[in-house]
Amino acid sequence: MQLNIFGQTFDYRNDRSELEAMFQKIFSMIDEADRQLSHLVIDGVEVYDDFETYVEERIDFIRTIDVVAVTIEEYIQDVLQTMHSYLLRALPEIERIIDEFYQTPSEDAWMRFEQMLEGIQWIDQALYWLTEHPKHSLDRQALARIRETLAEQLRQLLQAVEAGDAILIADLIQYEIKPLWKKMTEHVQTNVVN
Repeated sequence: MQLNIFGQTFDYRNDRSELEAMFQKIFSMIDEADRQLSHLVIDGVEVYDDFETYVEERIDFIRTIDVVAVTIEEYIQDVLQTMHSYLLRALPEIERIIDEFYQTPSEDAWMRFEQMLEGIQWIDQALYWLTEHPKHSLDRQALARIRETLAEQLRQLLQAVEAGDAILIADLIQYEIKPLWKKMTEHVQTNVVN
């Protein structure tokens, strides 16, 4: 298989024993170029996460891997834009979840609630990366405070789930999470627009 990165091509055998060396090459070249890995294009398919597993599962058939790396500034803008889009799409869904949890939540409502929790985890990871990365001008302290608040609310939410208290879940989403999401949306929008 061919690895294409920064205009250079490297050949690797389609063998699991080659993967560690290949990924070390990718990450060392990205680090040397002071870039951030955005995604891989593997035989024309864009892969944004869990690269190693994706490659390992298809190792026998892969022909080309193109590495897409961006500047830190571009990566930050992409993370902020993705977060902003997600938050805007999620707010109406949160309203539906609140309404259904004040009633008797259906299996579908529980699935959407679980998806909301996955979204919170993604936001937490993004906020962690943004607060820990020194190469941007964002207010890291404000992001850290948002992340701490989100973590506390998530802890309370999980306690309510363990207790099986749908009304408390709805209250926490209504009065804690929803206002924080609106605050995050405003904060992220300020940084996406600027």
